[in-house]
Amino acid sequence: MNKQRKIELQRAITELEKPYPKDDLILSYSDFLKVRDYLGYYQFNPIVFENILNLTNDNWNTEKRINRFSLLQKIKQYLHITLQDTTRGYYNRNTKPNFQLSVETRKLLFNLFRKTFEEKNYISYKQLDEARKICNNVLINLELTPIEEEWLCANTLVSELILNRVLRYPIKSEVISNWAKSNFKNNILRSRRAELLSWIIDQEPTFEIEQQTLIDDFEYLNQSDLQAIQDYDDEISANKILERELGEYLPKKTHYDFFDSTYHEEKVDLSVPELKLSKRPYGVTIDTSKEYPVSIPNFEKLREDFYINLPTHQKVTMIWAIAYSRLDNTLKYSLLKKYYSNETYYSMYRVCKRTKNIELLKWILENQ
Repeated sequence: MNKQRKIELQRAITELEKPYPKDDLILSYSDFLKVRDYLGYYQFNPIVFENILNLTNDNWNTEKRINRFSLLQKIKQYLHITLQDTTRGYYNRNTKPNFQLSVETRKLLFNLFRKTFEEKNYISYKQLDEARKICNNVLINLELTPIEEEWLCANTLVSELILNRVLRYPIKSEVISNWAKSNFKNNILRSRRAELLSWIIDQEPTFEIEQQTLIDDFEYLNQSDLQAIQDYDDEISANKILERELGEYLPKKTHYDFFDSTYHEEKVDLSVPELKLSKRPYGVTIDTSKEYPVSIPNFEKLREDFYINLPTHQKVTMIWAIAYSRLDNTLKYSLLKKYYSNETYYSMYRVCKRTKNIELLKWILENQ
């Protein structure tokens, strides 16, 4: 029988039958290979899942011929397809309930995430980014132990994935709150102000961000963006000089002409620089006088608007910080009322919807 057809038929049968796997379904890599194409259609067995995690962790830094990336893919698939009951987190994305996963299982999942950073040479460079994303995805909304929390906090500047796992951690954490206090003025984190602030509010619910901190954030982001634009311009200028002076010695792009069936050399093949600007939590007026691969702020108008609307920006920052915090809805309700105004209505409305805060929605309605 055709091998692909056999796999297709067996997959369809497993999908319809949805069998509950025996505990010893996967004890070795050869066992994994036998069921790899059908694993996602089995019912979830926590023992089988832990066995796969142990298999991947134990063999990660060995010379055995195993497909680590395939193991990670199937770990994610088995977890996501079988855990059908989902809840909504405050970022309005599907999140997995972690009560079905033991502490040991969660630690094993975290270890794989850590290995993609500390033992990355065991997976191909082309697959590394995707492997990290897979391991990050299965950690979303999972509670870890203080040991894992400490590692995440110590490595926040290594990757945005790690930073997201810290800032979007689902429960209160003394480790993360202490980290947030220590890094409150860290320039790298200024664009994540509301999320960072939420961890202070977890411990000090009445804490309020100072306008000067928001001004410092604003000015830092301006300088960062202006420097990024300058660096981009400099690299484009350097490319033009190289093309003009050394063009005949540099590799060129080629394209195929279908009309005369010939290849033609075009301009010098130089790498195009990337221009990444800061994400901002407020509206940005765009400078339409220049052409760039991304929208460039009109910095003069941006500064004017920011300082005029600074009090509102302060309130909106507090609204989102309280929303992102891990406080209960009753306390959030009492804290959020202070920051409601006509100018903050839209933010307050969105926060109420995301946090399912019915009482606050009713209070806003009464004040219309």
